[in-house]
Amino acid sequence: MMRQSFCDDVRKLQQSKVINFDNHSYPSTHEYAYPVENGFQFMPFHMVSDQVYNHEYQLQEFQYFVVMDFEATCDKVMQPNPQEIIEFPSVIVNSLTGQIEDCFQTYLRPTHHPLLTDFCKELTGIQQTQVDGGVSLSKALFMHDKWLRERGVKHTSFTIVTWTDWDCRTMLESECRLKGIYKPPYFDSWINLKAPFHEIFGRVRCNLKEAVKLAGLTWEGRAHCGLDDARNTAQLLIHLMRRGFKFSTTSSMELPQTHSNCHVSSMNQMEKQKEKMVIGNSMECLRTCLDSKVNYLNQFEKQEEKAVAVMEVQSLKSPIKTENKYCLCGVKSNKCVVHKPGPKQGNLFFSCSNWPTSRQGICDYFI
Repeated sequence: MMRQSFCDDVRKLQQSKVINFDNHSYPSTHEYAYPVENGFQFMPFHMVSDQVYNHEYQLQEFQYFVVMDFEATCDKVMQPNPQEIIEFPSVIVNSLTGQIEDCFQTYLRPTHHPLLTDFCKELTGIQQTQVDGGVSLSKALFMHDKWLRERGVKHTSFTIVTWTDWDCRTMLESECRLKGIYKPPYFDSWINLKAPFHEIFGRVRCNLKEAVKLAGLTWEGRAHCGLDDARNTAQLLIHLMRRGFKFSTTSSMELPQTHSNCHVSSMNQMEKQKEKMVIGNSMECLRTCLDSKVNYLNQFEKQEEKAVAVMEVQSLKSPIKTENKYCLCGVKSNKCVVHKPGPKQGNLFFSCSNWPTSRQGICDYFI
């Protein structure tokens, strides 16, 4: 009902004969309505942009927009490695009212590079005492999630909004991976406000402050202060929304990379490929070592078996060496075999053979 009555009011106001903007009246040849605070104002199209664009009010896909702009450790000549988030700001925008509802901000304590450079302090305005008293990234994510729940946003349709993909795709993702921190899943998709801005104003190369001025808005606060950047991004979002732009997700951790992040993505992919190669080489090396050890043991066993077999064959082939035996009668004895059937058949014995077949020979000894 609220959305319907809102649209009805817009259509009624669009039918008025005279429009008012900044206390000036304009003819109603190109009237386009957008809500401001609790009332409505009208702006002639040619005062906003020379681009041709549909300015009819659009019901948004999301009930809330959560606008964010992180600040991280930095230096003038070379960026610290790794960079860490030092300011965590967030601004809630209601798509039905077109208003900023609430803001969140906390400072974070870096662990890899705890001392801020002079360049970082001058650029962001963040002082060393602020980060020294800051919280960890995991605590900041928990505080922010609790804040969204308390403001009644978390269980509605909402999305993250940033200026460029750096905040969610690069900075937050890399630090969470590095430190093993759980990241809420709503950070996996977001709106890169640069995309709709370029769709309306053309692909002009500009930073956030230049984009705000190009849209006819006044920059408020300090550039590179995370909260001020998020507020100005929110005002630009509201401006585009009032001009009739219907927002949808532009980026996610699964969608193809935008041009601005192709280099970062390719570097990440190269690092992942290197890790896979190292792991693959290690596994291959381990597998090779195991195979070599198994082959060595198999060869050793085979050689041992072969040696035993050779010894057995040689023992069978070589004659049994026996010392010469002499009968007690003093005559050299010969080796004989028992041929007579019985339990002794086949046994060896020595005899001087100095006795006849009748076993009544001259030798009285038998061994």
